[in-house]
Amino acid sequence: MNASEQGHNPRLLVLCRAFISATASSAVVGKLSLMCGLVGVVEAGRDDAPITRDRLVAMRDSLIHRGPDDAGEYLGAGVALGSRRLAILDLSERGHMPMATPDGRYWIAYNGEVYNCREGRDALIAKGVSFRSECDTEVVLHAVVTWGVNALSRFNGMFAFALWDSQDKTLLLGRDRLGVKPLYYVQHQSKLFFASEHKALFVGGAPKEFDANTWEELLLFRFTAGERTPWKGVERLLPGHVLRWQNGRVTTERWWSLAERATSLRDSAPRDAVSWYRQTFEDSVRLRTISDVPLGVMLSGGLDSSTVAGTLATQSSSPVASFTVRFTEAELDEGPVAQSVVDKFHLEQHEIRVTPEDLHRELRRASYLFDEPLVHGNDVHVLKLADYAKSRVTVLLSGEGADETLNGYIRYQPLRFPFLLNAGRSILPHLRIFERGRLEVRARKLRKFLEMGQMSDFVLYNACDVLPVDLQKVGLRPSGDFGYRRKKLAEAAAVYPNEWLRQAMFNDQHTFLSSLLDRNDRMTMGASIECRVPFLDYRLIEQLAALPTKQLFPTRQRKAVLREAFADRLPKAVQKAPKKGFGVPWRSYLLRNPEFRDEVSRLSTMEPITNSPLDPARVKKTADEFLAGDYSNESLVRMMLSVCTWHEAAVRNGAV
Repeated sequence: MNASEQGHNPRLLVLCRAFISATASSAVVGKLSLMCGLVGVVEAGRDDAPITRDRLVAMRDSLIHRGPDDAGEYLGAGVALGSRRLAILDLSERGHMPMATPDGRYWIAYNGEVYNCREGRDALIAKGVSFRSECDTEVVLHAVVTWGVNALSRFNGMFAFALWDSQDKTLLLGRDRLGVKPLYYVQHQSKLFFASEHKALFVGGAPKEFDANTWEELLLFRFTAGERTPWKGVERLLPGHVLRWQNGRVTTERWWSLAERATSLRDSAPRDAVSWYRQTFEDSVRLRTISDVPLGVMLSGGLDSSTVAGTLATQSSSPVASFTVRFTEAELDEGPVAQSVVDKFHLEQHEIRVTPEDLHRELRRASYLFDEPLVHGNDVHVLKLADYAKSRVTVLLSGEGADETLNGYIRYQPLRFPFLLNAGRSILPHLRIFERGRLEVRARKLRKFLEMGQMSDFVLYNACDVLPVDLQKVGLRPSGDFGYRRKKLAEAAAVYPNEWLRQAMFNDQHTFLSSLLDRNDRMTMGASIECRVPFLDYRLIEQLAALPTKQLFPTRQRKAVLREAFADRLPKAVQKAPKKGFGVPWRSYLLRNPEFRDEVSRLSTMEPITNSPLDPARVKKTADEFLAGDYSNESLVRMMLSVCTWHEAAVRNGAV
């Protein structure tokens, strides 16, 4: 806790801020925000519900962390819907879900928030629709009933929903453009199960089994992309897609395509990209500050979160709460830079530290909440930050999305000048001299990329720390069979022919970014907090994708458009700071923490490695070499440990 809070009651501060927000801001009047968890089951040919009420309630309440404020269910002929609710503006009965149209024909369970729902509401009223509440759930319900799937293109927000037509016995599942809000489904024994998180599917009766065929993708990319998940039979509804179910038949269709939007907007690009970006981003933040409860910002001290914090602070009439994770390792700690943001914008500062002991203890809880192997190394830190923030705020804004849309990653930069990569192959043997000290990880990765040869492979594996050649060290023969990833790669090549950097960014927006959004959703909702991402307003995403490369990258500096747009707002310390990301000293933790070290030494005997296509003897050799000081396979060791931790927490036990 910040020293400035000593002697004050944090809950009293929360109540005061909520009161000020509710009485002083007219912008929030007439709008209800909901963050929730939804579940359901449908089955054809039934005169009763496909599962019992008790089973439906168990499914629903397995997601209580997503919505501790309210719960509801609806059971009808062939359908069961359940919802948990986290109220952001109102807790009245008017927002209770599942929600029905006045005639009782249509029912909706909804997770998310449509920031421009007032516009949709006004348009529907003009068509004769009457509203019984002020919530965006009812707007989404009537919009989809009135305009069908075309209604989704009107929405600016994050959402996932299930809409049941009790007359035609038809189910429609929908998901927002970027997939900020999750939705999964599985077909089993003539039933279709669906839920915001995998765990609810299994509580409902869907089979729970690890798909060993995902080992290759998990070790290389750290997560499965597209419809595929690490669970047998469980699929994710893709971002920008809808699923229709009727009489047991399932079809999916894409209602939003970034490739199509980027192509169609090319002739209407703004003349001044910097001014356009600043204006649109500020409006994106404004939309995402509508709340009747206190909100804050995740502040790392990097360019992205600092821009969010500064913009939020300039629009707020009261101090904005900021939350920062500090590290004892100076090379990873962005606390001093974050402090410059706190000082300039007079933020209400909060800092936390996560010890190796905290990290080990919370890994299983995070894995259970995530339902898949942890991906990013800092998942637990986001969870602990959300835990701490919960007693102070109910909404957090995050800086996710800027790197993938504005050329922020260091790993992109070699793709900007492919001729240098070709020249680099001639000095390939000499790159080994850099594989010591601070540059060792990047130099080793670059050398492996150069050995691969194909530029398309450089794009495909750009976000990987483990490459196909590394899999052979643990006895896994790489197949390269990644249907969804290669499909997106082909889309990228069609939109940006011979522009490898733009292809990598496009590819990440459909793959790597999805894993970041899943991380943010599970870890914040695990603490019953809503996370909003202003960099991913669809207006920003679409127009940035349409900008000519020379306009998007006017200089060699990364994120040039963002930097120039807010150069007058951000502290110099932020503008000059090198990119650190949200790094975690995992090598030190794995080697020095006795519990971690013991688990690494036992990797070859842990499930699910013992029943996998991996060779336990080679796994043991790789782990032993790491513990002895050979760090060339550090990422591979850590990912194997992540899979084992997830398997114990989510597959074997299913609870923490």
